[in-house]
Amino acid sequence: MAGRGATGPTDPRRRRDVGSGVGRALSRLRGSALVDLVLPRECGGCLRPGADWCARCQRALLGLAFEAPARGLLQPGAAPATVQGAAVVEHGGGPWVVPHPAPAGMPPVHAWGIYADPLRAAVSAWKDVGRRDLEAVLAPLLAASVDGALRGAGWADGVVVVVPAPSSRHAVRERGDTPMAALCRAAVAELTDRGGPVLRVAPALRHVRRVEDQSGLGTAERRGNLSGALSVIPLWHSVIGGRRILLVDDVVTTGATFAEGARALRAAGSGSVVGASIAATQRTRG
Repeated sequence: MAGRGATGPTDPRRRRDVGSGVGRALSRLRGSALVDLVLPRECGGCLRPGADWCARCQRALLGLAFEAPARGLLQPGAAPATVQGAAVVEHGGGPWVVPHPAPAGMPPVHAWGIYADPLRAAVSAWKDVGRRDLEAVLAPLLAASVDGALRGAGWADGVVVVVPAPSSRHAVRERGDTPMAALCRAAVAELTDRGGPVLRVAPALRHVRRVEDQSGLGTAERRGNLSGALSVIPLWHSVIGGRRILLVDDVVTTGATFAEGARALRAAGSGSVVGASIAATQRTRG
């Protein structure tokens, strides 16, 4: 009899592990003519064959933006999406999203757009299925959100430390890398020639205890799951001490990750903390 923690060939956890490993391998080979012959490319948003990201998904993606970003991601004449569920406050650089209810200690968080398909599918494929090629789609969105958060906070010069939300140890083992840190670097690289503050990416946060997968948890459970779960790695204390911090995650849902990350950073002596994310979920009061 299989042990309690064992997984069989039909166990969904096993399928996810295998799919993630295969996806990462194919992502490294993507662009090879030989691979395209054997396994044609498919869109990371709709799975249609032919391209890593199709024109149809690109048009749908642009319709999810909370506002027309300065980076020109919206086509001329395209209307920005309206926000449903999450409260959006126009403040300086753009939309600051506020979950309902907002957790204590959550910093102001800027988001590019609504977490709905095809963006939701792209984020899931990029993060969990190994489609790292979709970084080319997501990095400009995160760059626009980072840019908006900086402008909204009034941080026009000096140094800002960009801290990606950390992956759990289990996720790092399963994925084999830390996609959020890589995406932060790609987004910062897009902003290098735009002027403004100097941005330094610092993967300064770590998990200090085991946490459950947030995706299956409710609002209260998410906050309890992350409460006291993060700390600043000692090596990074001198880097974040007294500095302005931009905390980055892919999606803001309940705000639990941003609240806990900001708590850990402040406890380690950071200066002001604001947040940036690619997207915000359409949440109702709960």
